[in-house]
Amino acid sequence: MTIRSHCDHMLSFEQQLITMNGLSLLDHLSIVRDPRQQWKIEHKLADILFLTVTAVIGGAEGWEDIEDFGN
Repeated sequence: MTIRSHCDHMLSFEQQLITMNGLSLLDHLSIVRDPRQQWKIEHKLADILFLTVTAVIGGAEGWEDIEDFGN
């Protein structure tokens, strides 16, 4: 396998991960029920989960790292 075909294969794999069954990661996270009281919500739960997942994938190792990633 050449480097180019390997990169094309990886891009295809990454695209499949991003659009799992036609839904994006954010779409999947939006399905999670939010048990919080409406009047206390400042940020959407799906946004918080997305930030947390992407920060951890990016190497965050704790809540402070996740906060830094979000900023």
